[in-house]
Amino acid sequence: MVDCVKRGSKLIVIDPCWTWFSSRAEKFLQLRPGTDAALALAMVNVIISEGLYDGSSSRSGRPASPNWLRRGGRVPAERVAAITWVPAEDIVAAARMYARAKPAAVHWGVPIDMAPEGTTVAQAITCLWALTGNLDVPGGNVIAKPAFDVTTYPFSTQELHELYGEAFVKRLNEKRIGAQEFAMLRNFRAGRNRTARWSRC
Repeated sequence: MVDCVKRGSKLIVIDPCWTWFSSRAEKFLQLRPGTDAALALAMVNVIISEGLYDGSSSRSGRPASPNWLRRGGRVPAERVAAITWVPAEDIVAAARMYARAKPAAVHWGVPIDMAPEGTTVAQAITCLWALTGNLDVPGGNVIAKPAFDVTTYPFSTQELHELYGEAFVKRLNEKRIGAQEFAMLRNFRAGRNRTARWSRC
């Protein structure tokens, strides 16, 4: 990120604390801790209501779902300002800046990953990637593949079978608590391969 800034990239920094990156940001949104999802949804609202989305919801180029666009516009910046403590005009300005930057990327780390609601926050942020056409494009948020086909965290049942054998994975799934009662817990990583899994996003 430092190299990108040296080359002229502009930063929007979202953090409860003033940091080294905050001091170099074009926009610094000092939000209330734990309100990241609300902020992301407010940015989605601005992008949708102002028509700043790029018109495709995936790499396949299919048009964004009208239902998705309708539902994504329900979280106005004014309402979220009271939740996040970030002024509404700053939320709007940051959303416009991100949507108009081509390409743009969102980076997050442990504060999102380790939060109790981290999955929900990540979903809200990835909506921003998809809406603005920054998903899996050079300079955007790239869907990375393991180097040299070595993975530390298998993403599909096929990979688990290759690593540990089908019999072991079957025994593992049978022992999973709730697997017999709840179908979603059975073969949790089931999918033909990683590419197919991501292409449905």
